[in-house]
Amino acid sequence: MQALLKRVVDGIREDFGQPVSLCRMLAAHPQTRAALEVPAPCIHASSVPRWHELGMYPPLGGPRRQRGFLLGWHAIDGGWQSFHLIRAEYAQIAHCEIEQGWCCDVTDIDGFLASKADLWAFSSTEAMAEARCQWLISEITPERLAKSLAHSEIRIIHSPGTSDHFTRYLWDGRLWLMNDGGSHHTAAAKYLSARLGQRVPLEGTRYTYSLNALAIASLRRDFEMFVISNEDAGTQAFFEAMRAFRATWLWHPLPRPYESARAVLLPRSEARSMRVADELRSAGIADLGAHLAALCARQQQAH
Repeated sequence: MQALLKRVVDGIREDFGQPVSLCRMLAAHPQTRAALEVPAPCIHASSVPRWHELGMYPPLGGPRRQRGFLLGWHAIDGGWQSFHLIRAEYAQIAHCEIEQGWCCDVTDIDGFLASKADLWAFSSTEAMAEARCQWLISEITPERLAKSLAHSEIRIIHSPGTSDHFTRYLWDGRLWLMNDGGSHHTAAAKYLSARLGQRVPLEGTRYTYSLNALAIASLRRDFEMFVISNEDAGTQAFFEAMRAFRATWLWHPLPRPYESARAVLLPRSEARSMRVADELRSAGIADLGAHLAALCARQQQAH
């Protein structure tokens, strides 16, 4: 009897704009919170969040959907139904500038895409050189530098037309050598070059990715944007709480390294969805919209 009475009271409170099921769910499932913290600094290019891929769906593991596809649920005709939107902003969320014949110095390189070493384990290429390349850097001499640079797997030097290239993500700021090999010898060359004061010019194609502040602002004008975990129990509880409150919401996956979470979009035009936004923010759920805006501001300063 008490359980029935509680459901009736909860239903009345939900009808009058109090998301009691959501509040209860957030308290019972703290694992719903997903952080957008920047990973600990390392020299693996894959550690950089792939925000330029926001709104894209993984090629494997689910239905094929175009970029910007948002799946949602809303109350309609007394029921609770799914629907979808296509938001064009996601196809314009980032810009890529390609520069052929771009030049830099070996000391400008901050990390690599590939290596036999564990790139995740090192905070700098210098740390990698000292830990894994002693046989190359034991003597700080021009001869040792020349020997490292002569290594054929440094394709950016020895293989014209190579697929190796440079990449920079403006929200990150570092320069990455997207290589197939030669990381040890390149790290050693950088280490020796810096200590000898001897420049080592490199030339190749550079890809520079930047976020489109206008596209992000357009999404934020229409939606409050949050991030929740994809953990099964919490996700199901969130779905049920939103249905109980009859608040419209949509979602899409997040890019690496946040694949274990999803973006939740709440239409600003709907009062119940905005009530949900207030509760999520109070509960410490990560604000994706604010995070993206901060990244745009950061890249503007770095550019």
